[in-house]
Amino acid sequence: MNKLWQTMKDMPAAVKDLFVDYKWVLVKAVAYAMVVIVFYLVFLWFLFPYDDLTTRFVEQFGNSAMNVSVGSTTGAFPIGLKLRDVVIREAAAGSGSSLFEASEIKLIPGIFSLLRGWLRLSVDARLYHGSAQLSIGARKGDFVFSGVIKDIDIDTYPMLKSSYGLNMIGTFNARLSMRGSMDDVTKDTGKGLIHMQGVTLEPSNLLGVLTLPKIEFGDITLPVFIQGGRIDFQEASQTSKDINSQLDGSIALRRPVESSALDLRLKFNPTPALEAQIRKTVPIFMLSRAPSGYFNVTITGNLNMPRFAQ
Repeated sequence: MNKLWQTMKDMPAAVKDLFVDYKWVLVKAVAYAMVVIVFYLVFLWFLFPYDDLTTRFVEQFGNSAMNVSVGSTTGAFPIGLKLRDVVIREAAAGSGSSLFEASEIKLIPGIFSLLRGWLRLSVDARLYHGSAQLSIGARKGDFVFSGVIKDIDIDTYPMLKSSYGLNMIGTFNARLSMRGSMDDVTKDTGKGLIHMQGVTLEPSNLLGVLTLPKIEFGDITLPVFIQGGRIDFQEASQTSKDINSQLDGSIALRRPVESSALDLRLKFNPTPALEAQIRKTVPIFMLSRAPSGYFNVTITGNLNMPRFAQ
């Protein structure tokens, strides 16, 4: 034991002597390593086939129903891909409103995750005056996903106006984590929270049929739970000077997403002044208040074509 203790005490001095004796060898080794790293980075930045990788990206995410376009491509230091002016449109829509736009998307692959058999990708996007940080992983048909979306300007998202006729302002924030199977939505599980701030509906023509007055919704909070291929809304609520509302029910996920089935129940209690406006501008508004003071509406159909009933 004493011999071991003495050896440990002498180790720092031995290491120091080793460094003194071989310091130039160590300096050369570090210099060679730096040269290799510099050439590696030069290769990644200037010689890597980013255009070919972008083409693969577009082919992977585009299909017969969607068109994907990318304005320009560069490398993302130290390894990755930066896409600018990314636009996704419905193929049938031609030059119509886009489903998604981003001024910049940075894609960073997870190199060390490959050692565990996972293909992971970190996504940092700038879109609609806000940002999104996402982490996506896939292995043998399974996937994991987590993401945070911040300060999205609702008014800049064109689909609300072009598809639904809604003129809305406010900011959108969300966080979500989930995992599941890429082939079986019934295995998807997860949870998240959607929080919208300062939401106001300006006078709008909903679906080209219903004329809606200006309504201030204020802040909207939607807790989200995903289980067995269903998105459940619990304790989703909104309170403002114009209207109070609550939402519960679920959305059964389908592919494509717009065919997902709706089974939602909406309760809302507008002020008498707002109720009078709605009854004036929406002739078919024949709902009656429940004893609780709320109007009750059932929403069925699917995301592409919802149906409303009392």
